[in-house]
Amino acid sequence: MVSPGILDILAVWVVKAMELSTLVIYDIEDDRARLRVSEACKDFGLERLQYSCFRGNLSQNKREELYERLRKIQRDWELRWRKDFPGARVEPTELPSPPADEAQGRWTPAFKIMIQPLCEKDIKTALYAYLFVDVPRDLEPKQQAGAQEC
Repeated sequence: MVSPGILDILAVWVVKAMELSTLVIYDIEDDRARLRVSEACKDFGLERLQYSCFRGNLSQNKREELYERLRKIQRDWELRWRKDFPGARVEPTELPSPPADEAQGRWTPAFKIMIQPLCEKDIKTALYAYLFVDVPRDLEPKQQAGAQEC
């Protein structure tokens, strides 16, 4: 008979095996919406790589949950946009190409989000160009104080 502890370990292992490293990259001009998207990424345990780029392990279900949360943020932004510009057309799309409908002016992407799962092979072949700086501890308070004065 298998002990319950081993079953718990196996369940965690199966869930971890189903998770894929996931990138979330976005380009959002609105400060409020951008902050909400970054908070959502943090809530899902993702690590910030750059200002508008997060990475972490997510299962397909978690990616779908995150997608729905980000789409809600996008819909909220769309409602505010429609209030401010009642005559403007807004067309959501799940592709990076502009809508098929002819634009009255020109289609401009205003709120872009990409959630990209990566397989192990992709991660192993990734190229990185990081530059780390070892900041002495005695310099940190001076830099923070200087930043507050600006």
